[in-house]
Amino acid sequence: MTKAKPTTKSSPKRRNGDLAKIHMAAKRLFGDVSKSGDGREAYEDWLERHTGKRSAGKLTIKERMDFVKHLRKEGLLPERGQGGAGADRPTRQQWAMMGGLARDMGWENGLEDARLKSFVERTTGLSSTRFLKRETASQVITGLKKWVHQNTEGGGCNAVS
Repeated sequence: MTKAKPTTKSSPKRRNGDLAKIHMAAKRLFGDVSKSGDGREAYEDWLERHTGKRSAGKLTIKERMDFVKHLRKEGLLPERGQGGAGADRPTRQQWAMMGGLARDMGWENGLEDARLKSFVERTTGLSSTRFLKRETASQVITGLKKWVHQNTEGGGCNAVS
């Protein structure tokens, strides 16, 4: 009797979840990335630069998992565990929005960037992003949106720390 090989297939739920995460990050960067969307070509170019493939659906399990990790590291997706279980903790969407806005400011380390942490402290009085609650996360998001808008409208410089 032979032993069964371990399967490398993932469940459809896992695959769909990974693809949804990739598309959330892409939408954050390029807007409408649907087949006929304005950001589709830029999205496919970006995906190809990072993965070697122009379609997220063609990625292997390992490629998808590695790319999702990369997106988290870049602040385009919230880190695992962020969002907390408590009702007052920031939502995953809030973490993703903060990370994306931080990247819009040119802060390459996303949620881990010292400039974001400094902004959070100035905005909320909290010494770290880990102490944010939903309400204070909303304050941070609102402030970052205004700052990004000022920088894009007025040609302002990237933020200071």
